[in-house]
Amino acid sequence: MKNIYILGGGSFGTAIGNQLASNKNNKVVLFVRSEIQEKEINESHSNKKYFPNKTLNPSLSATSKVSDLSNADLIFISIPSKKIKKVIKNCAPFIKKEALIINLSKGVYKEGETIVDFLTTVLANNSIITMKGPTFSSELINNSHSIFTLGLDSKSQYQIIDSVIKNTNIHIDYTTDIKGVELLSVLKNIYAIIIGIVDAKHNSPNTRFMILTKSFSEIKILLNILGGREDTLFLACGFGDLGLTALNDLSRNRTLGLLIGKGFYNSGKNKGVVLEGVKTIEFINELLTPSIKERLPLFSKMESFFTNKESNFDIHFDALIDKKMTTILTYGTFDLLHYGHIEILRRAKELGDRLVVGLSTDDFNKTKGKKCEISYEKRKEFLESIGYVDLVIPESSWDQKKKDIVDNEIDMFIMGDDWEGEFDFLEEYCKVLYLPRTIGISTTKLKSIINKN
Repeated sequence: MKNIYILGGGSFGTAIGNQLASNKNNKVVLFVRSEIQEKEINESHSNKKYFPNKTLNPSLSATSKVSDLSNADLIFISIPSKKIKKVIKNCAPFIKKEALIINLSKGVYKEGETIVDFLTTVLANNSIITMKGPTFSSELINNSHSIFTLGLDSKSQYQIIDSVIKNTNIHIDYTTDIKGVELLSVLKNIYAIIIGIVDAKHNSPNTRFMILTKSFSEIKILLNILGGREDTLFLACGFGDLGLTALNDLSRNRTLGLLIGKGFYNSGKNKGVVLEGVKTIEFINELLTPSIKERLPLFSKMESFFTNKESNFDIHFDALIDKKMTTILTYGTFDLLHYGHIEILRRAKELGDRLVVGLSTDDFNKTKGKKCEISYEKRKEFLESIGYVDLVIPESSWDQKKKDIVDNEIDMFIMGDDWEGEFDFLEEYCKVLYLPRTIGISTTKLKSIINKN
């Protein structure tokens, strides 16, 4: 018998708890705020504030005593993100180290801190995972089959969740990308709003799916930049949750978009309605560089609307949708490929759609006084196997850069900041940008370590 506690007796916590109570090997308890709610659930098997016409599973019970959490084998967190920090700090002393913590709540804090990031600092000794998916509580309480994505670290965590959802209508897929699962649960809300706006203004399937396609592309960019993995986007927490939230009128974020699109919302007056959503946009916006924002016209439009308290959401599709392909060019030797190389390639690719790498040939390296450990052909093969790189061209002289820029239709030239100022003369051909090097690693340092050993 697993002792399962749900932190939060709201609509989602109640719906999850009611489903888990269908498994006779689970003892499920809702941790609620008041003794009145505790008594109603235990004696009347109802939670009328959230589900007025629903009788709950008789085996589902409730408690308002925080000390009861010491009995928990699993704790599901289902409370508003703005209240989590206070609640968890109060509960932490009563949570045993062996308990598995599952975050159902959605939110992001300053500097991109996810809820799991916060939980890890407060409950450092606990095993903490996340569980998100395209699921409305009103559907789950009525036994609709529903899917979640588990973001986890180990097979044992998967096996525990798999065992507690047996004989329920909850289904799961999974990934080790905990960060990505957390991020997608908030990113999709931003784009659900703008799809609601477009539907209110145009009510056209063509236009709706044009914006949905563009939203999916922007979420992919944001996910990569903020530290998630692109493949997570194709799980229930990504594609599924975006579709559910953006295209169904049960979604509060879509509904907000419909209100904005119809002119019934003023961002300067209705602060309470979207405070949490606005904060999410604000926190994410602070993490983005101007170059990245140029690639996110839908996000930038939403940020401008709420930040500037605009009264009307004007949509200019040419500006929001149509874009010119951006091609990036960088150069290097890439001998003894290491994570510093991967990082600069990743960051370069994030700034455009196509990345061209000029790779120094063996003969050119000799003229520079460099001796490569790996031949040009092998270095080229390594680079071509990296997903960020679209094309590798040979660099055989210092003077070829202008021709490479013209021949490959380059829009942005990127080098490490140790070259800052050296290539400013190329600005008449394309934009020039110098990126900070990855601290703590270099080919020279690697060679030194290898030679020492």
